[in-house]
Amino acid sequence: MSKEVMEGEVADVEAVATEVEIAFKVSVDEERRVKVRFGTVITTVLEVFARERSCPVEELIVIREGEEVELDLGTVIEPGYPHHRRHHVHHKSALEVVVNYNMGTHEKKFRRRATIDDVLTWAIPAFGIDPAMASEFELARHGETTELPGTDHLGHLAHHHHKLELDLVRGALVNGAA
Repeated sequence: MSKEVMEGEVADVEAVATEVEIAFKVSVDEERRVKVRFGTVITTVLEVFARERSCPVEELIVIREGEEVELDLGTVIEPGYPHHRRHHVHHKSALEVVVNYNMGTHEKKFRRRATIDDVLTWAIPAFGIDPAMASEFELARHGETTELPGTDHLGHLAHHHHKLELDLVRGALVNGAA
């Protein structure tokens, strides 16, 4: 049923895509590219992740990168949907974050979509650190010294756990001083 397209004519609708590929970040180290047909509800994709995590789909949320609001479970993937943006899958429950520094400990609940940078922004004043020195500090997993990337989502670091323990560490200083 293909037609020769003459100047000024519109190509057949058959040439239009019927599916898109969407990147779903499901953990710190795992991102999946899922082909989704137009007309599919986001819940259909979440059902796969829910089965893998042995939880009801209602316990999961999806956040598109760069957005604060979780997607409605009834969101339909249609032409024009921002499929090029990474999607993050998290448990819905809040996460208790514990930060240790110099024999002190502070705890605070965060949404799983919060980032390491969000925790660092809270931890600096919580421990009374001079804001002028804030750039010298990083967060690492408890008992480790490797700096965590500031853009990592807490939910990916914690997986299905309800608590995440971190250490506030002094990173490398500028001008080669340590």
